Amino acid sequence: MKNGKELKISKYKNYNVVFGSINNKHSKAIYINISAWIEPQHNEPINYVRVIKDINKKIKQTLYNIFDNSIEIEVKKLNTIVDLDIRESGIKYGKRSFMNCEITIFLNSEIPVNNDNMIYKLECITSELINISFENNKMFKFFKKKI
Repeated sequence: MKNGKELKISKYKNYNVVFGSINNKHSKAIYINISAWIEPQHNEPINYVRVIKDINKKIKQTLYNIFDNSIEIEVKKLNTIVDLDIRESGIKYGKRSFMNCEITIFLNSEIPVNNDNMIYKLECITSELINISFENNKMFKFFKKKI
């Protein structure tokens, strides 16, 4: 039996964004899933392992800063999980590769993900993450679709 709730947000031009919870009635953890197709901007030999690690670090630092500046949700900021999935072996200039970033946020209190206030806060977190961690990235351009 599925108890979770998932909301697809379509306001982002180059990203597919989904918010959700495992158990909507007693939600102690919520997730943000950001996916896109990435294309390298440079035709030079680059160590993409390092570039991907830098993006992952930027996401974690951005989340820490957001939670440190109090976004008004009761968050266990040390228990946030970031899972950035980009296969560096397939990255080539002129070819798009799939990127998936799932962020799990553990809450101190139970808040349903379909609460209007929670949706607004998750949209604020997502907008800031996209602007700082992805849009400011000079190595990749992001697209909603492969073609």
